Amino acid sequence: MNLSALGFIGFGEAAFHISSGLQTEGIPRIYAFDIMADDPNIGPLVKTRAGSANVGLVSSLKDLLEKADLVLCATSAKVALPIAKEAVAFVKKGQIYADLNSTSPKIKQEIGLVMGQAGALFVDVAVMELVPPHRHKVPVAVSGEGARQFKEMLSPYGMNITYVSDRAGSSSALKMLRSIFMKGLTALLLETLTASHKTGVDTEIMASLSNTLNNHPFEELVNMLLTRTSVAAERRVAEMSEVISTLQEMGVDYSASLATRGKLQALVALELKTHFNHKAPEHYTQVLDAIVQLSENNKK
Repeated sequence: MNLSALGFIGFGEAAFHISSGLQTEGIPRIYAFDIMADDPNIGPLVKTRAGSANVGLVSSLKDLLEKADLVLCATSAKVALPIAKEAVAFVKKGQIYADLNSTSPKIKQEIGLVMGQAGALFVDVAVMELVPPHRHKVPVAVSGEGARQFKEMLSPYGMNITYVSDRAGSSSALKMLRSIFMKGLTALLLETLTASHKTGVDTEIMASLSNTLNNHPFEELVNMLLTRTSVAAERRVAEMSEVISTLQEMGVDYSASLATRGKLQALVALELKTHFNHKAPEHYTQVLDAIVQLSENNKK
């Protein structure tokens, strides 16, 4: 399936950088509709970006959907579904409507149903890295009825697309689950480095963390941390209590550490140490299986 014109609903940072990159690959015409284009404060930036990326701004959703055979919604999670409900009045049968906002899988599924009723093909697009450094080559995962066609149409222009499944919501689930780690890691770094900065041990903390994280392949590190924690959770709960007391004395936020202690305490409550006969299992998947099994047993 050939692409004649690509359209963006919303022309913020992500749409701008993706468009700029696609232009270097010789993509056909790109259009965009941004409701803020005439805003006195934000409008000038939208227009400057559009001009820089050689993107034609249109005045309505209707105009955009008439011009583009593949449309990407790049607004924000809170308006993704309302915009889809508005856009569906103008979509054509077989047209591809993709949404790359960071929403829950449920929202993506609802958008898919809305588009499906009008005969459009929906694509759930999950952006897996920061867009600006990669531009159009940012890794994206796609799912939904139009996912295969989306990949077929845009891969020739250098986009880094991984097909997940024909079920809308699958790729967003992947992104949401990844965000648990990435955003959680950011929170932990903020808490750790704020305290170390206040104490004056920034260099030492960075060197220590770097040594631990860089001296092991990631899966090996995961295996080491999870298997050992499964039988040492009680001791680590006690240590985190001391960490929290330390941060309280320093007057530094300790919310991430509090959550860590809570997660460890939950492992203690599951009696993982007894489950594994006080000996760390060989592989982290054994820990995960035990957590699922024991949690289900506790619900009965």
